[in-house]
Amino acid sequence: MKFVADVMLGSLARLMRFHGYDVEYSNTADDETLRKRSVHRILLTKDRALSKRIRKGRSYLVQNTGGKDQLQEIQKQFPVRNTSSRCVECNSKLRSIRKEKVEHLVPPFVYKKYNQFFSCPSCMRIYWQGTHFERMLRMLE
Repeated sequence: MKFVADVMLGSLARLMRFHGYDVEYSNTADDETLRKRSVHRILLTKDRALSKRIRKGRSYLVQNTGGKDQLQEIQKQFPVRNTSSRCVECNSKLRSIRKEKVEHLVPPFVYKKYNQFFSCPSCMRIYWQGTHFERMLRMLE
């Protein structure tokens, strides 16, 4: 299942990507762009008027506020089937990368402390399961 999030749901989009959801997001997307994207994706929005203009079943009006509560709402409505993480910035699927290949791309203390790294094939960001990852998991428990 694929989604597109309106400009009010940037935090939710990032959290969803972290949990494997395919979510397009742009903080500059206007209503017409979102309406067109909802032909192929489910629009997530807080805008009742926009939601009503979208063909039935292609939009979901998010009720909760705050990323954590919104994510829990989405997980209940649309359980994720894909557990591979996505880049929180550009939405591409992350790929495992050998530690040796990231030595010059991450801080020295990160390289020493962690053994598993992931890279985004689109924007080239490097990820590891550091304290930010642990905090996000604790927040959702």
